[in-house]
Amino acid sequence: MWACEKEQPAGEIHPLIQNAYQTREEAQAAVDVLYHLGYPSISLETDANEGLPLAWSVYLSGLIESEASEGYYPNLHQGKVSSPKVEELSKKLYTSYFDAIEQADTIIARINDSPSVNAQDRERLQGEAKFFRALNRFSLLRTFGAHPTARTSPTSETEATLYSLVVKDLQDAIARLPHKTFIENKSRVSAFIARALLAEVYMQMSCLPLRENKWVEAVSILRPILASGKYQLTGHGSSEALSAYNKLRQNPMAPEYLHTWQVKEGRSRAIFSFPSKAKGWGNVQTTVAFNAYQPSKLLQSIYSEEDIRAKDRQYFHSFFKVQEGNKTVFEVFDPAPYFWLTGEGEHLSAPKVNQLGAYRYSEILLMFAEALCQSEATVREEAVDALLDVQLRAMPHLNREEAKAELMALGIDAFLQKVWLERFRELVLEMKMGYDIARTGFYPSKVRGSAEIVFIPLSEAHSSSGGPLPRNLRLPLPLSPTP
Repeated sequence: MWACEKEQPAGEIHPLIQNAYQTREEAQAAVDVLYHLGYPSISLETDANEGLPLAWSVYLSGLIESEASEGYYPNLHQGKVSSPKVEELSKKLYTSYFDAIEQADTIIARINDSPSVNAQDRERLQGEAKFFRALNRFSLLRTFGAHPTARTSPTSETEATLYSLVVKDLQDAIARLPHKTFIENKSRVSAFIARALLAEVYMQMSCLPLRENKWVEAVSILRPILASGKYQLTGHGSSEALSAYNKLRQNPMAPEYLHTWQVKEGRSRAIFSFPSKAKGWGNVQTTVAFNAYQPSKLLQSIYSEEDIRAKDRQYFHSFFKVQEGNKTVFEVFDPAPYFWLTGEGEHLSAPKVNQLGAYRYSEILLMFAEALCQSEATVREEAVDALLDVQLRAMPHLNREEAKAELMALGIDAFLQKVWLERFRELVLEMKMGYDIARTGFYPSKVRGSAEIVFIPLSEAHSSSGGPLPRNLRLPLPLSPTP
């Protein structure tokens, strides 16, 4: 709504958006649109025929597979990023992210001329709009690299220039938004999630292709989250059914999440929690499409047998009791996401409300561990402790002191690979593995004849079909972006 044709330079207001908001409620309603536009919408979008648009980078990496036989997945799996189906996906993402950017442009410009909105509300609403503009600009950068600042502009800006816009917006958002939790802030974005996003932006800027060394800034922006005392890792209950991961599965608004995306319409990701053959199982209480998020054999191999996350009915599941007349049959299938279901045992269903927790505290700890060691070019005890907090929740059988001594003895490169590997294990469902591979330039590989996982240069990695992986794991800009 009220979308302007292109983003305006600072201080210049498009003639279509000179009208001020007449009331605070009108301004609030305009900002509310941003919560269901662009990235928040794409993150929860599901296509019963094609799969998950947000998963494009992990499809392209080969670490996640899908039963989809049509649409963009088969081409991404084969590295055919210039195919017509991938072009359609590119247009969808490009259009969606720019819709949100233009909505934010409009809000930021109009609210400055809205005397009916008091100063406190004006600051907050502008902070929210700038957060969403940055989020969607960052999404464009990770998807396409350099792109135009305006949707239909024939020329692209440099990545450095575009990142500077993202950083400025997030710095402004942090200054304007309250440091409150999602619940405390009445389900609105706060300075904490803006900090998490800015830290991720700084980490990306510090890696390929820019290499701008923003590690110190990333550490600085994360420390207030750690020091706030408002977040903690969810603990385990008395059984695997009550593990931390099952608690997080059942409650997308758990205190471990910094934010929760909520989309009013559309299907839940739960439609991809069973293989397509489950459509005929009468006691599956959710709409079934197909398994659109199947971990590859390589990805499955990065977990140890003792890792709780690798056990059935934690992140993934691979069997289900099916009632056939008077008989109960155990159906076995390739691992499919269990985390996207609600309920327990054989009483599983799709979530009633389409919600998705975002930025778990475990991700904050892993970002901090990587950024701190990168910033000081040595393995720091604080970083080791942050990594261990995540590892030991998943593998409580480990002795903390022994594990800490082993990590402290590592060189910086070996320690960073431990962090990257833990990001793959912990954040497998966040769909960021492709981004991590692209920014670091390294790909996980299993040592022949061993269970050990090492990282090799992306240029040496091959897809499951045998060909080389795309050099930067990005999509090409749409040839004719939708105006």
